[in-house]
Amino acid sequence: MNRIMYVFALAVIAAASMPAKAVNFDNLEWSVQYMVDTSQSDFGQIQSSSPRDNRGLAISPDGRYLYAGYNNSPAVRRIDLTVNDYIDAADAQVTGVRGKSISVDDAGRVYFAEGTSIKIYNSDLSSNIFNLTGLSNSEGVSVKRQGGQLAVYNTDRTTGALNKWLLTESGGSITGAALDTSFGTGGSVSLASNLRGLEVDSSGNIWVAGYGSNQVFVVSSDGSSYQTINGVASPIDIDFTDSSVFVTQYTQRQISVFDSVLLSLQETISMPWANLELDADGQSGGGALAGIVIFGDDLYVSNEAGQTANEKSTYGRIDGKSGYIGDKFYTDLNADDNDPIFHTVIPEPATIAILSIGAVLALRKRK
Repeated sequence: MNRIMYVFALAVIAAASMPAKAVNFDNLEWSVQYMVDTSQSDFGQIQSSSPRDNRGLAISPDGRYLYAGYNNSPAVRRIDLTVNDYIDAADAQVTGVRGKSISVDDAGRVYFAEGTSIKIYNSDLSSNIFNLTGLSNSEGVSVKRQGGQLAVYNTDRTTGALNKWLLTESGGSITGAALDTSFGTGGSVSLASNLRGLEVDSSGNIWVAGYGSNQVFVVSSDGSSYQTINGVASPIDIDFTDSSVFVTQYTQRQISVFDSVLLSLQETISMPWANLELDADGQSGGGALAGIVIFGDDLYVSNEAGQTANEKSTYGRIDGKSGYIGDKFYTDLNADDNDPIFHTVIPEPATIAILSIGAVLALRKRK
């Protein structure tokens, strides 16, 4: 027993001495989860020119569905992550909404930042169940249940404010919304112009992408104060793991990873464009990394205005436009596919403590 306690003590000491960066992001394995296959039709429309410019991204509470918002020929699609075929995976769509920022509540309802309003739809996008109106230029939305009540956070691109709204529910429906006047000043915190995506961490702090000021703001749960991370060029969306904050940098086409406590930079992640046979510049040079969402160990990020390389594609369905060039087979010989959504698995922190606890269990079995 003394030997067991000795090993456990070593584990605790080792864990305490571990550096803040406990995850290695150098060898992430990326794939394309979804893409607009331009040689195919979907939802009764030819996709050769639309939809385009996927910015908003969110995931359902059970991790099965992605929601992707397209800014050009506005539409939001629901994508079933259990289905590999791009056409079959997109099983629901609503048009006329851009979904520049998207959030999903614990009941599966979907929230879209739509400029002068936040539109709320049911999970299969078939019904617009409530609109939070009277906004100026909403570019970011995040919804969390706090103390039993749904709270909606909104960033305004024009006013530079972060607002908090409390929703009223009745019979499973949303029936009203009001500013939480206990938050900040009358429900609002002034930050900087041209705010974009945001997310709320497990402690209730609100992380906001300050696209116009090249900053990330970390606002306290009551809105009374905030910290800033400076020098983050064109941040546009944010999500978390337990200890790290992932920030997409729009036209830099990279993801910066920060320590959630120290606010220090841990890593900068670049995409393997060539390995994925994608054009880093995207459509007309406008390719960007935009919406990001993390569910468990799975990370998804949208490549707004992205496209496959050299006006060809190895993605999507085989059809009459597929064929060989030399020994290489292309699903599209003369057309690029657009707006890929990337996926990777974030490795678990491999700490000495975990290994030592395993040793403790092994010793117990021996006894």
